[in-house]
Amino acid sequence: MFQLYKKRDFSQFISDTISFFKIEGKNYFKSYFTINGGLLLILVVLISLFVKIFFEGMFSAIQNNENPNFFVEQMFSNLGLFIGLGFLMFFAIILVSVINYTFPVIYLKILEEGKTPTTKEIIDRLKLKAGRSILFFIISIFVLIPVFMILFFITFLLIMVIIGFPLLFILIPAVSSWIAQSYYHYINTNSGYFDALFKGYEIIGKKFWPIIGSTAIMYVIVQIILTLITFIPYIFGLMTMFTNPDLNETNTQETFGFIMIFVTVLMAISILFNYTLQNLILINQGIIYYSIKEADENISVNNEIESIGSNEE
Repeated sequence: MFQLYKKRDFSQFISDTISFFKIEGKNYFKSYFTINGGLLLILVVLISLFVKIFFEGMFSAIQNNENPNFFVEQMFSNLGLFIGLGFLMFFAIILVSVINYTFPVIYLKILEEGKTPTTKEIIDRLKLKAGRSILFFIISIFVLIPVFMILFFITFLLIMVIIGFPLLFILIPAVSSWIAQSYYHYINTNSGYFDALFKGYEIIGKKFWPIIGSTAIMYVIVQIILTLITFIPYIFGLMTMFTNPDLNETNTQETFGFIMIFVTVLMAISILFNYTLQNLILINQGIIYYSIKEADENISVNNEIESIGSNEE
């Protein structure tokens, strides 16, 4: 079983994240896709339908050159469908994101208790924590997003004087880690929202540079993997367009049909792998959370002492 409570430095934050998936990866992703896989597919289907309607409207507008407002009219004629799909997409994104963010927190909590996480137990705990999870996300929309928008706006202004670039590379992992640490504390305890934010800030302050550095490295790893995964179908699509004579004709139905399929497939792959690979970052944040907790409370040492005492009895 993976050792959660352990004092770690920068390199161990990263290496132990990889070790976690070597030890727990099979069971982890089996439960993850059982719980979240169906919802991810529904989200992909909804987005695919949205893209299909958009491209069909654009293709029809190109064919009707005499009416420059045809595309807008076409969109308004499908306004009800667009609003319905938009609402379903928004709901699906929120649901998938909440599960995606909460799943690793619960998985590590079960490991902390010395048990092997099962799909049933994870689902039961997800249901139990659903209210708190949704509340955290709703409050964050009104509290954190405005603050972060101001911070990022100031940082982008500072880019003009060079100093903004290094600040941006620090700010993104810092904000991400702060939210993650706050959420871990919020879900694992009965703390209120603002108490959790303060605790998250406190955790980051304990080992600021190792935490920010490891978080940044995990983001880089995820982005490299995502780029490689999406690059393959992208190159395949370009090669098909350049080598197929039928697709080289402008304003043909075949061309737009191919583009629609190509964009849909690329988007589906991107969504599926983006959500899946977020687990690398979130588990990394969990390892940081339990490492700082170990440094503060010496939990593993206390458990060993209690174990020795119980054995002597």
